[in-house]
Amino acid sequence: MVPEGLIAQCKSNIIIDKWANLGAMGAEVFDIDLSEDLSSEAWTEIQEAFHHYLVLIFRDQNLTDQQQFNFSQRFGKIIPHPYVKGLPDIPEIFKIIREPGESFSWDGFYHSDLMFLKKPPLGATLYAKECPPFGADTAFTNMYLAYETLSDGMKALLDGLEAENESGNPQKYSNKYQSMEELGKKGAMGAIHPMVRVHPKTGRKALFSTLAFTKRIKGMTDSESAPILNYLYEHSIQAHLGCRLEWKKGSLALWDNRVCLHHAVADYFGEVAKHRRVMQRATIEGEEPISIKSYNELNSN
Repeated sequence: MVPEGLIAQCKSNIIIDKWANLGAMGAEVFDIDLSEDLSSEAWTEIQEAFHHYLVLIFRDQNLTDQQQFNFSQRFGKIIPHPYVKGLPDIPEIFKIIREPGESFSWDGFYHSDLMFLKKPPLGATLYAKECPPFGADTAFTNMYLAYETLSDGMKALLDGLEAENESGNPQKYSNKYQSMEELGKKGAMGAIHPMVRVHPKTGRKALFSTLAFTKRIKGMTDSESAPILNYLYEHSIQAHLGCRLEWKKGSLALWDNRVCLHHAVADYFGEVAKHRRVMQRATIEGEEPISIKSYNELNSN
């Protein structure tokens, strides 16, 4: 059933509805079965909604592992997680499993996935295989708005800066969960990226920094970097800049990892802790983040 206030009955007959009272980001797509081949019109409309709303949710899906892979692959090459073992038949997809009683959260900070790679992911799909009847939501924040709501002085400071991003201890990804397996013994990874990146499709500027992976500003000491990074993080995660996704079995979320931060809400106690949660993620390969200077040079001719 489509709620009141739908925003678009598309030519392909899918319906895209902006999440009520959440002007910052997010939309739900109705009347679509992702296990089937998409028409060219439907695919175009999904792409446009993806770039506009940043987070899309598709409810009531019944997907095989291959069907999740096939849909995700339409956005780009699917890459394996560098530290977590994937599925036997499709190693690029991996499960995030929390057994009853487990309370550790591997992503307690808002983050952009795998910022420590030279080419951080374009985005990801996350499919709910099992989930509690309530709780265990995922919160997102819009990094376009995080940048645009900074003062002119802070923008001027950040526009030419780069930051060092590091993975930290790789074992944090799997050794806290009894049903997840670490992939080999690969060491820590790191990459330097612009603190403000330009989206290659929209041309909009977005803040690209998070306490989860951003360790210091290049050319500054840790002590000099810390107050700036802490301020940017607290600024970015303000509630009015984001949205919160309630999970139900069969829901598939798609988000633009280049301009979103997200984190799993760690409310695993009481009744929620009695339930198993199994999510399945496909990670879409991205490009090297584009700085403002590089973007302007590319578009000056």
